[in-house]
Amino acid sequence: MTTNKNKNKKMSRELRAVLHVFTADAELKAKALPWVNIERERIEWEKIWGNDFGGGHSAAVVWAQAIWCDRVETKPDPFDRAFAMDTPLQIACIEALAIRWGLKK
Repeated sequence: MTTNKNKNKKMSRELRAVLHVFTADAELKAKALPWVNIERERIEWEKIWGNDFGGGHSAAVVWAQAIWCDRVETKPDPFDRAFAMDTPLQIACIEALAIRWGLKK
């Protein structure tokens, strides 16, 4: 049940950053966004990784998870995979870092 307190709760920078990445691309919207619970600020990474992603989309998810966890939780290093992303996804990940670090709203 949503209360007025929950409605007025400010979304964390981590969640805003992940949402920025996941809403930057139609495939990520379809495959990753359904596993984000905004109200509870919970992300089901195992279910996201259960999807079949191409190299660029997989790299974007690696970046999103690293931003969410404040550390690299996956075997592939985000920097190793960054060049697999197309330019809009690369920009979204850079902007997401700025959101996470409080440099961008």
